[in-house]
Amino acid sequence: MGRIEDEILQSKFEDEHQKVVINVLFTASWLDVKNIQRLKPFGISPQQFNVLRILRGSFPNALRLGDISDRMIDKNSNATRLVEKLRQKIW
Repeated sequence: MGRIEDEILQSKFEDEHQKVVINVLFTASWLDVKNIQRLKPFGISPQQFNVLRILRGSFPNALRLGDISDRMIDKNSNATRLVEKLRQKIW
């Protein structure tokens, strides 16, 4: 990765704040793509990996779905749906 100006082909920004925000959003998107590529061989999404990470961290204690939801990085994810998809992959 190079300078944000070169990556998004934009040479001018309203101010430094806008430039920083755009750079953070660009970097987050870049990391998301890398994470998806890393998880693809395992057939799971980043959200499913997050659920597995949470469950591993609580082991050997069980968690309620609400507890999983509270600990998720992406608060817009549906923990019930994610857990069900993971359950189906196991069986």
